Amino acid sequence: MEFYSEKDCPYEDEKVTIEEKKLEYLGQTVNESVEFINYGLDFLSKIGFGNIDLIGSLSFLNLSRGFELLMKCIICYKKYNNNRNNKCFYEHFPSYEEIKNYGHNIDGLRKEVLKNYWGRFSRKNNNLNYIKQLKNDRDFMTLNNDFIRILKIVSKYSNKGQYFNLDYITNKVKIKDMSPQFEMERLIFKFLKNDKQMSDNFKSNIGNFQNDDKIWKEITDQKIKPYLIKFRSALCRQFSSGILGDKARSVRSIDKYAFNK
Repeated sequence: MEFYSEKDCPYEDEKVTIEEKKLEYLGQTVNESVEFINYGLDFLSKIGFGNIDLIGSLSFLNLSRGFELLMKCIICYKKYNNNRNNKCFYEHFPSYEEIKNYGHNIDGLRKEVLKNYWGRFSRKNNNLNYIKQLKNDRDFMTLNNDFIRILKIVSKYSNKGQYFNLDYITNKVKIKDMSPQFEMERLIFKFLKNDKQMSDNFKSNIGNFQNDDKIWKEITDQKIKPYLIKFRSALCRQFSSGILGDKARSVRSIDKYAFNK
């Protein structure tokens, strides 16, 4: 389809329809992305001592897909809000090449989103609570090492981890390389080691797989899952309180996640 500038477009109604349709699809993708994240969080709570390979993959698959889509939607809304008054209609949204060039690097997308992570405020409408919360979000996404380590594991799965076994079989990865599932297992043991009560319980019940699964579930629910929920909330807050524009704020279906602890 040929695009026209706002001045020259001979079909005003068609131009508006195309733009509104793109915004409709963008809003649908936001909702879709949050559902992927929710499924990933649900699977994360089911990880146990003996099923991390299978359940870990299902969790990473949904989490990586959801966070990638949600952050790419943020980038789309930000560019649309910046360019919607431009004369060239096709410049309102990022190009196919721009979005493709971000790849599947979840951690890289985090850094890209942080470039514009701030709240909307003015002398007439200066909501200090929103601004403080968004600053806390930015600090969390920038400085929290445990969160960044968890996200990098998810990002590794998104980039190449979903094919790790086949890559290992075909010698594309080296023996010393670790799968995302194994890296998550190491992280779980790190949290276990740092929690004396859990560690003592684990050591005193070695071989009791039911107890082991219970401890692993406690670790993922207490030490890993909250970071990802906080990240989901931080990204959702950008729609209601950030600088993505009115069209992003109109996606009301994710408001419930913006302040979900």
